[in-house]
Amino acid sequence: MEEKDTIQVTKMSRSARREQVFVALFISGFYEVSETDEALSNYFDMQDYSDEIRDSILTRYRAVKEQEGTIDSLLSGLAVGWDLSRMGRAEINILRQAVYEILFDEDIPEKVAANEAVELAKKYGGTEASGFVNGILGKVIRKNHESDI
Repeated sequence: MEEKDTIQVTKMSRSARREQVFVALFISGFYEVSETDEALSNYFDMQDYSDEIRDSILTRYRAVKEQEGTIDSLLSGLAVGWDLSRMGRAEINILRQAVYEILFDEDIPEKVAANEAVELAKKYGGTEASGFVNGILGKVIRKNHESDI
């Protein structure tokens, strides 16, 4: 059998990194906390990302996970009629990442975070996911402007 040549990815757009953070969040939802690091390591071992890219994705993933309780509490209050456990796994993780960016990352404009989340929802969510994500993030942005969350 012939060995396949691979090229290591050393540059990645912010959108592509954001998508990989979403993938990491999504994967983590299928594992117990004690198994998550190994599952993510296995996933990233299958990718041809440089150490810098891998580290940046995992750093952002961990930052979102650290704020997950705060983010979920906010989402629970804004998603009227929707319990978080009823939301699709893709949608909730897209929302978590976008809310993190809106509330905790001053380098990312709110509209960019929302637009990128809507695009991820179109790609990974159900048929009405993009509208749902857009509506919830609109509420997050309005609430953030009314008072500090």
